[in-house]
Formats: sequence, C-alpha cells, structure tokens
Amino acid sequence: METFEIAARALNQGINLSKVYKDSLLTVTKGRFEAQKVAMDRMEFFADGRISFTYITKEDMENLNLKDGDHEGIVEIGRNIQNVEVSIFLREEEKGYKISLRSNEYVNTAEICMLFGGGGHIRAAGANTTMCLEEAKHSLVKAIEKRLK
Repeated sequence: METFEIAARALNQGINLSKVYKDSLLTVTKGRFEAQKVAMDRMEFFADGRISFTYITKEDMENLNLKDGDHEGIVEIGRNIQNVEVSIFLREEEKGYKISLRSNEYVNTAEICMLFGGGGHIRAAGANTTMCLEEAKHSLVKAIEKRLK
C-alpha cells in the first residue's frame, strides 16, 4: 500500500508520473536503439532455444558512435525471449570481451562467471575473458548446457 500512497502524494504535488515513467523506463537514446538492433540481428540460440547469445564489437561501438552505457540492457533482450533460461552478451573491450549473463529461473550465473574469473548474483553476473569470440561463445554455451534441466 505504501507505493500507492507515495504515488498519490506525487500526483498531488503535480508530478507527471506517466512522463517520469516514459522518460526513465521506456525512452532510449538513438545509440542504445542502434546497439540493440545490431545485437538482435546477431542473436543465436542454443540448447533448443534455452540459451541466447549475442555480442557487440569495438568496431560496432565506433561505427555507431556509442556512448558509455548504450550497450546496457542488451543482455536482458535475450533473457526476455520465451523459453530462454540464460542470456549471454559479450561486449568487446581493449583486451578481450566483457561477459554478461542473465538467467530466469534456476541457472546460477555467478557460478558460471566464476569459471571465467568473475562473479555476481545468482540471476545476473559478469566476467572478462581474453578468449576470441568463438572460443568464448563455445565455452560459455558448454558451461551453461551442463546446468540446464
């Protein structure tokens, strides 16, 4: 009930909650949109659609003139697809790739990222790797497949 009371007080103060919601949760920069579009075009599925995989390269970031944070949220796109348990997103950095994993119900992403020297939470974790793209993809998919029910 507390949430509704806060919303009522905000409305009484003249705050446009629908605008706040739209501006903070729905509106994205053009760079973020372009990054998401590239990542969605590259998305692959493994393990009967229970694993999604995509990536962004340094070249993509330069060509699209991406700013810090424009890649945020890409890993959730894969996770939000029906039947996907784990979403993998790799972002190329100076020396390798930043790994981002998200899961829906039961795969412990922190456990998987620890195999790559990283960590995090059960449903959201990350790591860094100096492996090439294909090797990192293969290693991550293999590690996740072992944990699927």
